[in-house]
Amino acid sequence: MKTIRKIDFYGQLILGFAMLASIPFLFLYGFLLGLFFLGCWQLISASLNTITFIRFGFKKKIIIYWIWTAVVLFVLLICFRATRLFNSDLADIVVTISLGVSVIIAVYYFYIYYKLIDQIEFKNELSGFLKS
Repeated sequence: MKTIRKIDFYGQLILGFAMLASIPFLFLYGFLLGLFFLGCWQLISASLNTITFIRFGFKKKIIIYWIWTAVVLFVLLICFRATRLFNSDLADIVVTISLGVSVIIAVYYFYIYYKLIDQIEFKNELSGFLKS
């Protein structure tokens, strides 16, 4: 499982760098498309790894991730559904802020996921040391 987690982490990291590298060529469209795919990938990864996060002592950090993710998704849903009720400019501002916060959430997930992988490697190394 450690190898799969590393592949998952580095795949997300490569997508993040590709997302940033696409800005000069595709402007914000490539960045936003990459952010959409990265967000979907991180949601799947976090849902599959939540139990592992909790087991290795990252319960508070993964709960913070899920709370902020739920808040951003809820705000985006409200903005897309209620654009007729609100001023279009106000909805654009709220969506832009939500997308900025989602970038911060993606970086936060990279951080806690890297810490989890490091913790798992340390535990495996320590258990191998204790067996010998």
